[in-house]
Amino acid sequence: MRGALRNVEKVVNTLSHGGSVVGGLFTGVMTASVTLAVVLRYVFNRPIGWSEEISTYLMVWAAFLGAAYALKEDAHIGVDLLLSRVPEKWKSPFLLFHCAVGVIFCSLLFWKGVELVSFSLRLNNRSIAIDFPLFIPQLAVPVGSAILLLQFISRALKILSGLRAKSHGGG
Repeated sequence: MRGALRNVEKVVNTLSHGGSVVGGLFTGVMTASVTLAVVLRYVFNRPIGWSEEISTYLMVWAAFLGAAYALKEDAHIGVDLLLSRVPEKWKSPFLLFHCAVGVIFCSLLFWKGVELVSFSLRLNNRSIAIDFPLFIPQLAVPVGSAILLLQFISRALKILSGLRAKSHGGG
């Protein structure tokens, strides 16, 4: 069981890490695009129309792709006032509840994201400014929420494994 859990965790962590790398690259491209737009507009008086729209799409992708890695690294902003006051024996169940809420939220987000992308594909929705297919930036929702969902499940399995080890005298 522990070997299988480690393999699942490794796959999910690899997906999360890959997403964070791609999200970081998108952030770099977004920064370069905005910088280019500012220089062209204010230095050369030659504005470009696509920069704002592409930057927005890249920011959405970067946020959704980076969320799972942030969860893995415990880097999400959080208030631990309640957790810090919970007795030690209740911390794991409390964290499991947190994972369950995350799984439910990410499942709904994934489902609604798939519906959104499907709707955009059916209607061939395109952006107004640059005539870009909208399903591409909208794919960030189901892709990012799926990776985040897997990270929540992996975290929950790890907590359950720790609880099981403690109940059998291993911790």
